[in-house]
Amino acid sequence: MNSRPVHRPGSRASGIVLPTALIILLILSVAAVVLVEQISSQTRMAANSANMDTTLQAAEATLRSAVSQLLGNKYSEANFRSNSGGTYYFNAANYSASTPVPWQTTAGWNTAITDPTAFTAGDLTKSRKYMIEELPAVISPGGSSQKAYRITARVLGQDGQTVVMLQTLYKL
Repeated sequence: MNSRPVHRPGSRASGIVLPTALIILLILSVAAVVLVEQISSQTRMAANSANMDTTLQAAEATLRSAVSQLLGNKYSEANFRSNSGGTYYFNAANYSASTPVPWQTTAGWNTAITDPTAFTAGDLTKSRKYMIEELPAVISPGGSSQKAYRITARVLGQDGQTVVMLQTLYKL
């Protein structure tokens, strides 16, 4: 018994399976590359968001630390009158567009107070500093005069690019 391939006249096998498989493979490869790029972008966004949240929490902690130092009488009236080392007495006549308040300048932050509670275990920030400005006294609705302070905290995040600056007003 001889087995021979059956050849029918007019029928030609054109090999459509290989090109079809290659086209499907190309489509799947492009889809995989797009999916990997989206995952990578989402991972970067999540990391940036986490870094911002951590830096914001550190800035809030730095504000609380500065208030604690202020309440602990760490700074005297002479500290504020010397206008240096992170403590300032605010006098509107001393500042203009050409001479901004210290927290608006790089030089001001170079001499700011480093948060003493910073850089504990698990602290992911690179720099935690604050400034305290004594403002003119505030008269409360009851008629009593209270000292007022503007506390500004500036924290540099773990990546070295995220900067959070927070301010609060505090009355004693």
